[in-house]
Amino acid sequence: MLGIGASKPVAGRSEEIVECPVRRAYSFIGDAFFENYPKWCPQVVELEELSPPPVHAGTKGRQVTRDRGIDSESTFQIATFSPASVLEIEGLSEPFRSSYEFQPEGEGTTRIVFTFELKELDLVMRPFQKLIRTALQEGAEQTVENIKRLLEDGAPS
Repeated sequence: MLGIGASKPVAGRSEEIVECPVRRAYSFIGDAFFENYPKWCPQVVELEELSPPPVHAGTKGRQVTRDRGIDSESTFQIATFSPASVLEIEGLSEPFRSSYEFQPEGEGTTRIVFTFELKELDLVMRPFQKLIRTALQEGAEQTVENIKRLLEDGAPS
């Protein structure tokens, strides 16, 4: 057998302790997702909320990202919206999942854990799995660094 069935997920994960209360961090990332997502993810060049506000489980969106000059469009939905706990996004047009977990770490401090996962790779991309995993890990680390900077250096309350 050649092993050309479904591939295993490829993921990047990063976490950071942020000097910001859990509720404020979740509000910035979850409640105001469509306003703030492009602030911590500069690859997003278009973002559209396809469902009426407020953001909740089932909210759908469309994004166009630009990476190394290549634009990619995808639709997604909020799979989990659990205030002060978890925000999970699931790709509808592409097989991806991203999650933001929030854990209180003390008075006014939050641990944010971000994971981005490609649920499967196209057959032609599988030989590049190690490079893709490295890129996803670097992207996850950059995402958390950007969120930390925004929350600690002047994100609105």
